[in-house]
Amino acid sequence: MTKKITNKFILLLATIFSLLATNNASAQNNITGRQSQQKQALLTYEKYFDDNKEKHLQEFMELISIPSISSMPSHKADVKKAAAWIVNKLQSIGMTTAMEIPTAGNPIVFGSWDKAPGKPTVLIYAHYDIQPVKESEWDYPPFKPVVSGGKILGRGASDDKSGVMISIWAIEAMLKKDGKLPVNVKFLFEGEEEIGSTHFHDFLVNHKDQLKADYALNADGGQASDTDPAIVMSLRGAITMEFSVKTANIDAHSGQYGGKTPNSAVILSQIISSFYTKEGNVAVAGFYDKVIPLTAAEKTKLKQVPYNPAKDMQFLGTTAEAGDATYSPLERIWYRPTLEITGIQGGYTAPEGSSNIIPSNAFARITCRLVSNQDGYEIIDLIKKHIAKNTPPGASISYKPSNGGFARPMKFPADTKAFTYVSNALINYYGKEPIQDATGGTVGALVEIKEQLGIYAYSLGFQQPDEKWHGANEFLRVSSIRKGQMIYCYYLQQLGTTADANK
Repeated sequence: MTKKITNKFILLLATIFSLLATNNASAQNNITGRQSQQKQALLTYEKYFDDNKEKHLQEFMELISIPSISSMPSHKADVKKAAAWIVNKLQSIGMTTAMEIPTAGNPIVFGSWDKAPGKPTVLIYAHYDIQPVKESEWDYPPFKPVVSGGKILGRGASDDKSGVMISIWAIEAMLKKDGKLPVNVKFLFEGEEEIGSTHFHDFLVNHKDQLKADYALNADGGQASDTDPAIVMSLRGAITMEFSVKTANIDAHSGQYGGKTPNSAVILSQIISSFYTKEGNVAVAGFYDKVIPLTAAEKTKLKQVPYNPAKDMQFLGTTAEAGDATYSPLERIWYRPTLEITGIQGGYTAPEGSSNIIPSNAFARITCRLVSNQDGYEIIDLIKKHIAKNTPPGASISYKPSNGGFARPMKFPADTKAFTYVSNALINYYGKEPIQDATGGTVGALVEIKEQLGIYAYSLGFQQPDEKWHGANEFLRVSSIRKGQMIYCYYLQQLGTTADANK
């Protein structure tokens, strides 16, 4: 009896193991088949990009040629023109929806493809507005882009019209070759990022249902180099302000009144000098009160980031470093707050001639980069108190209302599925783990996306640090376009496949 039971048990185990082996083999075959299909599809997309390379380059030139400068009212029509151009492009590739959505400022461009029921939805953020230019400093006209030495030169080529177009081209290839997407996609292209995303909060509050998504990407991001992928894990916040010093109703003759009349330019310089300690820190009382020190883990991660300060100095043409040397250069530019003078004017400043006057008015523009839990409104109040304390008799101070919003700092976690999907896409192309880096810059919209929509917008952009964002001769590497196109396609493929596997 016992022997019969034992034989039956052995037979049952053998049957179970056989079924498991069959199921495992079937699952493995399914995975292998799916991977083969994905690779074949990627080759198809790559051929599409090859076949349309010149067409895409021409489109990129057209968009760059539109001077969509959000900080200058004289270019409001150009901002509108750029938005309309992008809407037309989205319509041409077969998006379900493509439209301009008005705000109290510049329009938002929204596009969606929603024909993948049961699949995740990805929200892709970028901005189409750009910084002003000093045309005299450019080697080429900034709004007549050219290709030279493997670079596309023009204002906005890197920051951030590359983010707009690379993501659109990836969707275009998948729709044209497959007739569908593996997931649902929503585009959200902002026209006020360069002035602090002034109306972005209200837009998100009023359109939460329309923008609902499972994952989000920030196409206004970059890679560490041609060969080193990166995901931005921390951003500083920002505030801007402008103040003026007035010492008289008119400019005075420097010979007739010099030596007894207050000089607005001198007083402005004295106030600016009072902002800083000799160690290079900000001397405004309370400025650092809410700065949270880096954790031991963050300091360890910071040391793992490859960085050569001399390379930055060579790129900028500088001969010395500023700031508190008790902090490393990366710590100063990523995790410490700053107060920078971004513009200053007083007296006669025309390129030619001179005027022997004592200026009656002078002004300065300030940008502060914020970290941790610093509040922009509180920082401005502290600066105003400092200015009042350091203004001598005979001078009065006035403030110009800021035309930009206050962007808060933000950090991203590395233990989420959303991070893993972006990381996998970069690993697949570059063959190495992405650097988890930070930026001293600001993308205020990302804080709003997290707070209003409940999702982190991880960076997946292809700008590189030396591409002269906001400066003269801004450029984008032509090679970055192909990288970005393929990585976006892989990312979307991966997300669609994972959704199937999780059913």
